[in-house]
Amino acid sequence: MKIAAGTLKVLSSSKLALALVVLLILFSLAGALLPQEGMFGPLDISRWQEQHSTITALAKPAGFFRVFHSIPFLVTIFLLAVNILTCTVQRFIKEGGISSLKGKGAVCQIGFLILHLSLIGIFAGGLMSVSASLDGYILLTEGQGIEEKHDSYLRLVEGPFRKEHHRRFVVRLKKVRIEYQKKQYLTGITSQLEILENREKVREGTVKVNYPFTYRGLDFTHDKTGFSPRLVIRERSNRRPLVNSFIALKTFRRGQVEREYRDFLPLPFFKQKVIVTLYPNHTRVDGQVKKIGEEPENPILLVETEDETGKKVSRGEIPLGGSLVLGNYLLGFAELRRWTSFRVMDDPGYPVVWIALWVGIAGFIMRYIPDLRKWFGHAPVADKVNHEGHEEEEIKT
Repeated sequence: MKIAAGTLKVLSSSKLALALVVLLILFSLAGALLPQEGMFGPLDISRWQEQHSTITALAKPAGFFRVFHSIPFLVTIFLLAVNILTCTVQRFIKEGGISSLKGKGAVCQIGFLILHLSLIGIFAGGLMSVSASLDGYILLTEGQGIEEKHDSYLRLVEGPFRKEHHRRFVVRLKKVRIEYQKKQYLTGITSQLEILENREKVREGTVKVNYPFTYRGLDFTHDKTGFSPRLVIRERSNRRPLVNSFIALKTFRRGQVEREYRDFLPLPFFKQKVIVTLYPNHTRVDGQVKKIGEEPENPILLVETEDETGKKVSRGEIPLGGSLVLGNYLLGFAELRRWTSFRVMDDPGYPVVWIALWVGIAGFIMRYIPDLRKWFGHAPVADKVNHEGHEEEEIKT
């Protein structure tokens, strides 16, 4: 009994609550300062870890590169929920238990109980989210389909206790429609998706801004979009094809309107760095190519090569359907499509947190509205009686 009482005292301690809150602050700082899985790609994280080997040696074993899905973070949240539950039960018993929910002050007591139970519900939902959720990003070019599996994600973070890791259906991007105002201001993105299982189409859907597409518990929402030119690279001597693939060019922002679609070709047979830039719609001013719009009405590829020092070596242009001689190779621009990256989420704790939040608001109202009536309402009845009695004495005098 003494051991149980001691354990209960520790679990309900305000010092324990303070220590746990401090730990949560430290975890939050680690999540803000260290590159987190799911927010950065594996290569970016590995590069950062190589540059900061001392910090990595301390942070990686503790799981600080996925801090909000780490075991220490889960234990901290769990202990804080137990602390709140223990304090709530102790106070409830101290104030009379079930009998305190009757008579005068019952509304405040019920509100207090509901409010604290909702906090526990929020913690429980948070635990479900960080321990069993999936949060990742996939990229699809129009006409392309990929299987929903671990290796298909550009970035992915999963909870340590997630049971069913992947659904393994095929998601295919049929078409991307972009709406522009004055051919520059992006006003809307609509992506048409279809789902295949066992090579048969089972469902179609669209993804719009703030309107996700959901299938088997996974929510697909828009992340970014850009262009994918199909490049055909052949050997110049015998025309043997080496590459025939769509290349998803990165989208860079210049200001609030201007976009640039550019990337380099990571191909081992090119001795120099090859950079490809797409102009969806262009014109020529004094012999120079100038971008005049976002719609792919008159696309052209600008191809540049750099040496090891970053100095420009050559520069050429390829219109759609054309080709360019690049050393011992022919680089062709065969087709142009759009790509879209999607954020894929499965959060089992979200409904619990949402319900607990609204229950907590109801408990807050029940707990504090009666106090507001006392603070801002009429004077107490006893004061009125004393005041009236004082007036009667003055009259008699």
